[in-house]
Amino acid sequence: MTQWYYQGPRTRGGLLRYSDQCIQAALALKAAFRLAFRQTQGLIQSLLAIMKIDIQVPSYSQLCRRQAHLQAFHTPQKPTDNQIKPIHLVVDSTGLKVYGEGEWKVRKHGADQRRTWRKLHLVADEATNTIHAVELTTHSISDAEMIKPLLADIEWPIAKLRADGAYDQVKVFDELEKHWIQPVIPPRSNAVIWTSENGNDLIHPRNEAVRQIRLVGIAAWKQQIGYHRRSKAETAMFRWKMIFGERLSARLVTNQQTEAQIKATCLNRFTRLGMPKTVKRLPT
Repeated sequence: MTQWYYQGPRTRGGLLRYSDQCIQAALALKAAFRLAFRQTQGLIQSLLAIMKIDIQVPSYSQLCRRQAHLQAFHTPQKPTDNQIKPIHLVVDSTGLKVYGEGEWKVRKHGADQRRTWRKLHLVADEATNTIHAVELTTHSISDAEMIKPLLADIEWPIAKLRADGAYDQVKVFDELEKHWIQPVIPPRSNAVIWTSENGNDLIHPRNEAVRQIRLVGIAAWKQQIGYHRRSKAETAMFRWKMIFGERLSARLVTNQQTEAQIKATCLNRFTRLGMPKTVKRLPT
């Protein structure tokens, strides 16, 4: 509670009353319990009353306004130990609905023109399920375009990046090469060997993958390189939609981006609390 109120420098104009930590905590409750802004305000007031803490609570309108300018996600910092091992990451994207009809109406009567989606891009650690980067874009932005901004803020050393065939593009491989990251990306079904300007075959990991797939087949190649580990990206998407739903409650793009950051931060906190362990049931 010591960081509840704003304690930064005071300037002319409207003064902030509540700190960013206070607003972020309120928005985290809103996301975790799928509440509206007024419900969030009421929940916080009730919690403080139970705890017998007499402090002011940000109103629903303040939460909405402050959400637009909040930097709510910070990539996990690497330990100070110099012996830290490089991590293996997985990347994928999924669609989140902003507004539009339900799935039953679409299947029964077709989609309306006003359906709007945003694309969520996540980079997660395949070993710990920790989210290291999150971006929210319009649905017209391709997956490959987001590799550079996603990798820009990751502080950990990265050994491998696993992704699906949508990332089989030159700019993706070039960006991974800059960071000394080994790509684990399946070439497309019609993939050809990349050549230099003079027609010679390039020494490139993608060309090696194309040759190996032609030799043993795509299924055997995926098994050899451990491509199945990429499914951890699907796990992250599944957890996101099961916990927070498939919709974004915010309407402004800036607020939607903050909402995505808040949810990614919450998901990392849930991960640190513990992941479920799947145990095979013995026959009785």
